Amino acid sequence: MMAKDWSGFWHKVVPGVNLVLVAICICGNIASNVGFCRPVLWAAIVQAVSFLNVIGFTRLEQTRMRGVNALLCGISTCVYVYWCLFLGVWVVCMPVPLWFLFLLVWRNMVRPVFAAARLWYLAGVLLCVLFALGCSKSYNSACEAYDEGRVPDGNPMTERIAGMKFLYHTEYCLYDGWRPPLHDPALVLGMRLNDNRDPLAGMDLESRVALYREMYPDRPVVLGCACSLESALNGYSTDPLWEENNKSN
Repeated sequence: MMAKDWSGFWHKVVPGVNLVLVAICICGNIASNVGFCRPVLWAAIVQAVSFLNVIGFTRLEQTRMRGVNALLCGISTCVYVYWCLFLGVWVVCMPVPLWFLFLLVWRNMVRPVFAAARLWYLAGVLLCVLFALGCSKSYNSACEAYDEGRVPDGNPMTERIAGMKFLYHTEYCLYDGWRPPLHDPALVLGMRLNDNRDPLAGMDLESRVALYREMYPDRPVVLGCACSLESALNGYSTDPLWEENNKSN
């Protein structure tokens, strides 16, 4: 009887609770400055898959998709570890990723539902580790190019570094006038794994914007969005430099 009750909780209650928590996270990120602002496209897709995973993994683990499900659980685990590392100062948000992490680790490592679950799960984690290492290498290569006064072709980190401080944010920060609205985990990982190195650290914001315009003349330096509704209501666009670049965007 006890086992049956636990099974009902796991397959009916947990998905419902996680669905509510996901809705709260999405609404909170839209309404207020809770950390991630607007994810770049690839990050938004990965986050959406991770959200769907924590909502539906208890059902998929009983199907033929259970191997892929465990793989996605491994990837989702790394996503929520990233949450914890990035939102470390924002304590009020921590219970949600910690709850997701507990469920994913428990069901795939502590009490797996099939023999190969641990292998599939660890394969997902390994993919994320390899991705992080790739981000680190790409970021370091872009930094070296900036230090040597050259711009490597085909390295996306070059554009990300040039857009830091006004397009891409790299840490949680309170509203301070012109807050970068885009969040790219690849940039954050690359920077963190290279001791927070910023090859353009000696440049002020105005000079960074000018450099970005010179390097990428066809790309906007001001996006038509604030980080959140709260930012928009609090005068997101009242920063003089933001206004100046918005007019010439």
